[in-house]
Amino acid sequence: MNRNRTVLAQMQQLISRFHFEKLVKENKADKNVRTFTTWNLLQVMLYAQIAQKKSLRDICMSLESNSNSWYHLGLESLSRNNLSNSLMKRSPVVFEKTFNMLLAQLQETKNGTTDKRFKFKNPLYAIDSTTISLCLSLYDWASFRSTKAGIKIHTSYDIKNQIPDFMVVTEAKQSDHRGMKLIPVSEGAIYVLDRGYLCLKTLANINKNRAFFVTRTKTNTQYTIIKKNEITGDGIIEDCLISFSGVKSSDYDKPLRLVRFENPEDNKMYDYITNNFKLAASTIASIYKARWDIELFFKWIKQNLKIKTFVGTSENAVLIQIWVAAIAYLLTEYLRFISKTILSRMEIFRIIGVNIFSSRNIMELLKNKVRHLKKKMKLPDVQLDLGF
Repeated sequence: MNRNRTVLAQMQQLISRFHFEKLVKENKADKNVRTFTTWNLLQVMLYAQIAQKKSLRDICMSLESNSNSWYHLGLESLSRNNLSNSLMKRSPVVFEKTFNMLLAQLQETKNGTTDKRFKFKNPLYAIDSTTISLCLSLYDWASFRSTKAGIKIHTSYDIKNQIPDFMVVTEAKQSDHRGMKLIPVSEGAIYVLDRGYLCLKTLANINKNRAFFVTRTKTNTQYTIIKKNEITGDGIIEDCLISFSGVKSSDYDKPLRLVRFENPEDNKMYDYITNNFKLAASTIASIYKARWDIELFFKWIKQNLKIKTFVGTSENAVLIQIWVAAIAYLLTEYLRFISKTILSRMEIFRIIGVNIFSSRNIMELLKNKVRHLKKKMKLPDVQLDLGF
């Protein structure tokens, strides 16, 4: 990374400019645009996310006060009107595909990393969604109730790599079951689902794609016990082979495995069902416990990124802001991984935000913070091999 470039410019170097411009041409995003390109819009919105800017005026005033840094960004001019019109008219598809492009790059970089919690080699994904509420009078295009508006982010979260594997944004009225149909299922992977996703057709689709699922039963789930297995593992009360026996049992007519687990933390009983018959019963319980990782992911992005309040009211503006927020998350995680730092994702995000227009090397900023922490904790100062 060039030491003379600002931290913001260094972060954008992680995004392939060639492939980004290719997406711009494919979607004709820069048609009739003279100065403020889609690349510039990405830069400005990425800055707004990292610097936690609250409005269009806030963004423009902050950037104008740092106009001496525009050269490294390739930014020629900026006005509130121009930014507002760009958010309204540019297609969010370019930013969505840029997120997917960067995600593929990060997945390739992190390939081979292991999660010490699990010994099995299968990919492990948690599927869930989070709803972002909007004001109906301002965002009437997203209405889903008589007095409310909102959008929903359906996500498949890679638990082992701690990054989203797939994301799609829909209107809030889109049910989780319909959103589930948009998420691709990979052969051999294990999908952990909240019991809100307990639909026999959904389970059948996962099984049909030669993948595995782990979910919880509902209070009205009807099943017949076929065979009881030997109980092994702490907290396991029951491990048996079952089949659904309800009205819609024909939607999934194959045998399943039920694991009954008593959680020592709250002394409550939990019933898990899965189509995986090889893993230990205690591992099935641990897999469902790991589903909490996606809840922590949603909590992190809502607390640290600007996805609850928006600088524009059009559908394009909202979607662009969400996808740029997701890109900011991936860039932060990318830096955390390649630097091999002991710093948390939040610490890195804050360091970047404070030094957004600094011309210091990002890796040096992270190393200096690590040295400070080690000195404070009286740990040996080990040189990091950052590959730069």
